[in-house]
Amino acid sequence: MAWSVTALLVMAGAALGLWRAAHRAPPGALNPAVSMPGNVADLQQALANARKSDEISRAANAELQKTLAQRDEEIASLKADAAFYQKFVGASADRRPLAVQAMQVHQQGGAVWRFQAMIGQNVNRDGDNSGKFTLGLEGMQDGKLRKLAWSDLRQDAGSDGVPYDFKLFQRVSGDFALPPGFAPTRVLTHLQPAGGAAVDNSFAWKDVVDVD
Repeated sequence: MAWSVTALLVMAGAALGLWRAAHRAPPGALNPAVSMPGNVADLQQALANARKSDEISRAANAELQKTLAQRDEEIASLKADAAFYQKFVGASADRRPLAVQAMQVHQQGGAVWRFQAMIGQNVNRDGDNSGKFTLGLEGMQDGKLRKLAWSDLRQDAGSDGVPYDFKLFQRVSGDFALPPGFAPTRVLTHLQPAGGAAVDNSFAWKDVVDVD
């Protein structure tokens, strides 16, 4: 009888221990202040740090791409200048008086356009050439032929032209804005030297516009 009672007590104690083990609360459940490795707060902070790092990387990459594009444009411009120089000052080069030797326009965005003009002369190689460059446009608007002057195209109407000063050639550039509904057909350039007669040139729009 004593042995049976003892066995029952041992079995009851074991059952009670198993029940307590099965219903024991996980570490930190009774005390929320207890920190657990890899808890939600740590994961959220790590995610926020990763997102911030990604934003910084994307911004730096975009700025790098912009800088590289600018450098490519500068290199292309220098190569074009070098090629022009070789043809312009070579021993077999044709004699060219002061004029706009080359012209290019491309769209910046919306109604704003960017122009680049190569001004040059190789008749007087020892002289200085200085003055102001302006351009105008000829085209169609509302079914009628219309000419736009420099003051019509410039957003800052107070500008009286782009200055130039060179011996053989110089590239000048600037912006202009097209009025709504105006379709250009010709670019009209105007050089006003500091001393001497003005020089006018014209270029077909389709020949100078850069569609890229």
